[in-house]
Amino acid sequence: MCDEGLSVVRLPWGACPREGEGCSLDFGFWILDFGLKYFIQTNRQSKIQNPKFHIATAAHRLGFRWRARRERKRLRQSENDDARKLAEALAATLDEATDDAETAAWIQRIEALRAALLRSEDEVTFRDYGAEGRLKAARQPDAPFRETTRAVKAIGRDAVPPHEGRLLYHLIRQFNPARCLELGTSLGLSATYQAAALATTGGTGQLITLEGGTALARRAEKHLDRLGLTGVEVVAGPFAETLPAVLQRHRPIDFAFIDGHHDPAAMRAYFEQLAPHFADGAVLVFDDIFWTTGMRHAWLALAEDPRLRQAADLLTVGICIFSTETVV
Repeated sequence: MCDEGLSVVRLPWGACPREGEGCSLDFGFWILDFGLKYFIQTNRQSKIQNPKFHIATAAHRLGFRWRARRERKRLRQSENDDARKLAEALAATLDEATDDAETAAWIQRIEALRAALLRSEDEVTFRDYGAEGRLKAARQPDAPFRETTRAVKAIGRDAVPPHEGRLLYHLIRQFNPARCLELGTSLGLSATYQAAALATTGGTGQLITLEGGTALARRAEKHLDRLGLTGVEVVAGPFAETLPAVLQRHRPIDFAFIDGHHDPAAMRAYFEQLAPHFADGAVLVFDDIFWTTGMRHAWLALAEDPRLRQAADLLTVGICIFSTETVV
């Protein structure tokens, strides 16, 4: 709490300056990350050639690792099995030296694919239902979600970064889900991390990944095939049209990665739509919870939902454990 008699002002990192350990550092990481990303977006150079990219990536990774270490320490003090599994997944994510040969080989292949995409001179035309498409639709309500053409390397810049890919990989390795769901395939890099983890846990798990843009979905399928990853179904089309049928066919869901519409209302709406289809102990991962102040506040509210028996905040990524019984 702040000083008596003073109102608590909710800042972008979700707390007043005196509320909780390290919150000012969280805000500092957020400002650095956000500012550098802005400069990158206004710079037309290739991401590989642009030194600001490397600085921004380092800032993003530093903030992520800072929060992951804090959460790992907190979770390890719990006697809850889910908390301990989360802690172990975070430990494996943070310490690359502990990777076994199979994990190291998969990550090397996936990152080689990323490097190839960032060098690509190809362009892809698709109907954008994601964050950028929604912004354009808001500006032009008479013609929402028009087709857009973007460079593959530009789309690759927005993909899940390596440290978040490692997180998805180790969460799946730790919790061993049978049915995984992803909202927002893009070029398929996050899907490759998840599918690779499923392959190392016996190969019986399945990943269903949804992408609004058909051309992007087809490219993601090619990238998965290129790495020899099976057990993945890529579903193309607007989530509003494809998600209900997917949930009916593949319930219960054991693991979900939500990386579609970066919008506070959408975050809550997807959670409510998915909730009846979750298995007990399902793992939910929300990306870009620091995308905007609204997203941050939506995440903080969601993390307090009584249907969640565990939540971990990694600054840019939120992780929850769902319970089919309301936690009092």
